[in-house]
Amino acid sequence: MISRIFLFPWLFLVAIVMLYGEETKPDSVVNSPWNFVQFEQYRGLEYERGYWTNRIFHPREFYQEIPLIPLEVCYGLGFNGGGATFTQTKSGWIEYEDTNVEEFNGGSWKARVGHQLELDILKTNLSYFLLKISWADIHTGLNFKYSSIFLPEVIPSSWGIGSKEFSPRLFELGLSNSVNVQWYDSWLINVKYVYGLASGNFYRNGKLYDKSPNGWGPSVSYSLGFRYVLNPGSRNQFLLGVDFKHSYTKIDRISDPGELTPFSRFDLANYGLFFTLSVFKGGKKTVGDIGKEYYYHKDYVSAKENLEEFIIQYPLHSNRYRAENYIEECRKKIPIQLIRDGISFDERHLTGRALEKYRQARKLTLDADLIAGLDERIGQIAKKNMYAAEEMITNGQNNSALTVIVKTAAYSEEARKSIPYFRAKVHLSEGKKAMQSGFYMKALDLFEKALLQDQDLKIQVELLRYEIATMLVNQANQVKDIDAIQLVLQSLEDAQKLTGSLGEKNETLLKELKEKIVLAEEIRTQADIDRRMEIEREKREKRLRPTLQIGMTIPQVQEIVGEPTEIIHKTNKKGEDMQLWLYNSGAGNVLQLSFLEFILFKIERS
Repeated sequence: MISRIFLFPWLFLVAIVMLYGEETKPDSVVNSPWNFVQFEQYRGLEYERGYWTNRIFHPREFYQEIPLIPLEVCYGLGFNGGGATFTQTKSGWIEYEDTNVEEFNGGSWKARVGHQLELDILKTNLSYFLLKISWADIHTGLNFKYSSIFLPEVIPSSWGIGSKEFSPRLFELGLSNSVNVQWYDSWLINVKYVYGLASGNFYRNGKLYDKSPNGWGPSVSYSLGFRYVLNPGSRNQFLLGVDFKHSYTKIDRISDPGELTPFSRFDLANYGLFFTLSVFKGGKKTVGDIGKEYYYHKDYVSAKENLEEFIIQYPLHSNRYRAENYIEECRKKIPIQLIRDGISFDERHLTGRALEKYRQARKLTLDADLIAGLDERIGQIAKKNMYAAEEMITNGQNNSALTVIVKTAAYSEEARKSIPYFRAKVHLSEGKKAMQSGFYMKALDLFEKALLQDQDLKIQVELLRYEIATMLVNQANQVKDIDAIQLVLQSLEDAQKLTGSLGEKNETLLKELKEKIVLAEEIRTQADIDRRMEIEREKREKRLRPTLQIGMTIPQVQEIVGEPTEIIHKTNKKGEDMQLWLYNSGAGNVLQLSFLEFILFKIERS
């Protein structure tokens, strides 16, 4: 009989779990634009492996402990029975001192229906109370119970004590132990076991109970019930429930000074349906449960953040080790999530955002295959940026080109090594512009800077010098700058060494130009005048030159203060490029410029 009582509620429980379960909906799988690792195994499921196992067996493992159930009231109807039919009780439920006495069968079924009022107080989670660790929602407290029947049966007249009724009225004091099994915030299953002592009277005359005879003995009860949480998530939660309960009471110590009863003992087996109102503290959802939800929905980054916060908030939680296991799994799977996000951005041609995800994944993963694939893709993006920088220089967008290449250098060794080349190309491009505008001295200076950055441009620079020399020779009659003529001579002689011969016409021009050195004094005088004018012009330009301001790019800063004495270069925890440029002055002062992601954000002097 007991096994049947416990079987049906568990079947009901399984049905509820299946009913509330969510149907798995597979995510759509999109082909990757580049295939360095097979991600279909990660992208074909909506939930992480183990989702249903967790939902059924570990649904609330990171919830707050329930340290105390201060009050639980239970009331209901019960039936004293146990025999084959409702018209008789179990045989042997009464033992008699005199075996010849007429037996009492308990009366009709109406005489065995009664009610019970049960009160549990201060039910404490002992593991939490003693160790501050809740191994399970098992609570122990005091139990008080009152029970009686409604329509008792008159005892046999042959006992010779008149028309008294057999109506056990029992008061019980026991130790209550209960276990809460909770899958969802809104409801739970409660299993309770109570063991204690019962005492009371069992003869009644009308509405009054006889004080004697009376008796006492052990009592035990088992119940299985369903609880509905009226206010889930609150600090003090109230529950309304229904319980199926079986109790057994043995009154085997009978006091009968007047020898009014032939009983030596009697047993009461009660089966009933009861309604319960209870309140408990704790049991709220924590960030650990939120983190676990993120984990099973494959958001490992958010899962790790929440689970780490859970460990900080609940360092003694009994399932801390489970949270640590989830965190370790997240560490392994975060690179996969980042790569998957990067692929998504790549498919939408958001290369910059994809690169950010790939770089984060590269720092976190230890998988050799993933590292190789990420390096390959990051290298492809770097080469694409380098090609774009070349195009920018061709189109005259020199500052933009340098900004792109310096940013690329933060994650590409090839780009870092190519910075001098690109700076040389920029100087070369600016020199060509100056040459075309007739600023030959400025052009020659820019060409010299280009050579300082990249010696491989020497032939190209010498040819441009030769071209300027040719222009100056053709304008020899207008040249008044002795230094310019000397530079022209030097350029022509260098070009002559490179090419072996300048050609008959240019050789003649070189000879003519050398003859103009004879007029050096006159030209120098004119040059001094021109120099003074140039100085004044530079002073005016300096006054009008823009000053350093927060928010400038590296090329803009270089245009104002030039190259630094020293560069300190590193990457912060977020993968952002950080640079500190130092400028030493003759007075011992140092100008410090701080860049974040190639943008000036701090100016200091020391």
